[in-house]
Amino acid sequence: MNEQTNNLISEDGRLTDETVHLLSQNSDMIECKCPEKLLHILAVVRDFKSYTVNCIDLYPNDAKVHLWLKSSADNLDKLLSATLLQLARMEGFIDENNHIKSRD
Repeated sequence: MNEQTNNLISEDGRLTDETVHLLSQNSDMIECKCPEKLLHILAVVRDFKSYTVNCIDLYPNDAKVHLWLKSSADNLDKLLSATLLQLARMEGFIDENNHIKSRD
């Protein structure tokens, strides 16, 4: 992974919050709502992950289950992040140097 991509993706393979924000600003550049819907799903997955972390503390008897759910949410986040990044490239939101294009 090159340095520019590292600015879009965190070390753990997830889109950074800044990247999500910038992609959200550009998601209406195409008529199709797929980018917008994927960004919404990503937000739901991230919210669920936070929820499971709270469950680990609130329900210690079920910690193993909630740790598994958190891990599953992490995997979904990484998959959605990779999908969104590739879609953004395919739709021209990200240029060949891995920079998010401005809306000029």
